[in-house]
Amino acid sequence: MSEQDFDVLVVGGGLVGLAAGAFLAQQGVDVTVAERHRETSRHPKARLVNVRSMELYRALGVDDEIRAAGEPSAGFVVADNLAGLHESWIAPPEEAVSEEGLSPVVPFSCDQQRIEPILRKRAVALGARVLFDTEVGDIAQHSDGITARLRRPDGERTVRARFLVASDGARGGIRDSLGIGLVGEAVPGTAVSALFRADLEPALHGRWVDALLARDAGAFLFARGDKADRTWQLGTHLRAGWPTDDPDSLAPHIVPVIRAATGLPDLTPEIESVQTWTTGAYTAERFRHERIFLAGDAAHQMPPYGGFGGNTGVQDAHNLAWKLAAVCRGDASEALLDTYDTERAPLAALTVAQALLRSRKTPGQPAPAEQLDATTLALGFRYQLAHAQAPDGATTEPFPSSV
Repeated sequence: MSEQDFDVLVVGGGLVGLAAGAFLAQQGVDVTVAERHRETSRHPKARLVNVRSMELYRALGVDDEIRAAGEPSAGFVVADNLAGLHESWIAPPEEAVSEEGLSPVVPFSCDQQRIEPILRKRAVALGARVLFDTEVGDIAQHSDGITARLRRPDGERTVRARFLVASDGARGGIRDSLGIGLVGEAVPGTAVSALFRADLEPALHGRWVDALLARDAGAFLFARGDKADRTWQLGTHLRAGWPTDDPDSLAPHIVPVIRAATGLPDLTPEIESVQTWTTGAYTAERFRHERIFLAGDAAHQMPPYGGFGGNTGVQDAHNLAWKLAAVCRGDASEALLDTYDTERAPLAALTVAQALLRSRKTPGQPAPAEQLDATTLALGFRYQLAHAQAPDGATTEPFPSSV
């Protein structure tokens, strides 16, 4: 068993962990990303890349690859089913961004399982070590760093790093091991997600949608992939009488729901995978514990409405990366790292609350007064400067503040 020293260990190689590895390596940080799975995600998961995340991917040099792997958003439709009248349409957030000239980029649609390999490749090109099929355990903090044991098929070794980023997900375990609790509430029910292939042109009739609420089925339909490799995702809830022990056994129960959602009663979809999951609206009590920092779902969990979860996590990673880099280079004291919690935690809590608000609203209905639009959530905030002195006559507002 050998030992190896580096600056930062990132635990978790999903969307947020790979982004953290790339951002850190871009700053010249000696970073290792360790992921317990053998490969990047196969399930689409998140799809919307909001304008702020696209700005960060542009700075990372991968925005063109992400656009090539995805497609522009076509907005959200409410209808009885896909084949019926699309009587309500919600414009994609890119329209507000482009019309107002708010950014050199616009939001885009690209499935998470397509973005993760792009980030992995970029992180490695920038000098990060990215280790899949690697379990991380026996994490211990010391006055000058952390130690952890990496378990791989070819053996084990102990590593030492100055800092650790826990991007190991909602159930990864590091947050719990630190005694950091969650503030928020559970979202009741069990969700069912089914990825399938089918020719839906007989229902679309030349129309195009990114997402649709199908009232006849009590379900959502989401486009996945792109025109060259189109798949679809059905999102619904676990129904009474459906099996709960094995997601794969749900496939026969899903087919009638897909038929109702598409409005094609004779459709025979090719179901590729089925997953069940539960969610909540939670923010960690703190995002830092000494030399360990929480990012992504380890720090906050939210309903999928609005597509905020993955974007918020990537933006966590960027905020933290430049600060860790400044400390590792000796350009700043470790006190700078306290601002990660003070800056990101309030914004995460606001975003979680906005996602929960959307989960309680029927798509197509007017937004409640307290709902912020997606562009404001992505761009309309500022971080309060720590210990800043306001100029004479000026006022400061509590963070986060929106435009």
